[in-house]
Amino acid sequence: MLRVYLVSILVILLGTSLAAGDISVGKKLARKCSVCHGKVGLSKDPEVPNLAGLSNLYVEKTLIDYQTGARNDRRMSLIAKALSKEEIKDLAAWFSAIEVTAVVPDI
Repeated sequence: MLRVYLVSILVILLGTSLAAGDISVGKKLARKCSVCHGKVGLSKDPEVPNLAGLSNLYVEKTLIDYQTGARNDRRMSLIAKALSKEEIKDLAAWFSAIEVTAVVPDI
């Protein structure tokens, strides 16, 4: 039983790392995103969301939703349709790797 458990964990860990995108490729791809989403995924436009620090699963799902039409935005729907599955994983890896901190006010 322990052996099955350990093998299962190993398969999950290996599967996760194999499915993960390439951060350095994602960083290069993100240059196109910076026009709206900011240089490091922090938007200055209140109508455009920040991407920095989002989970890779959320970024992947959102881009796939734009591709399939499950989610709609006149700009993002066009941009996402041109991305390959690998490019989506790379972008997700990059934006999720950015650490965002919050400072709670002293009140």
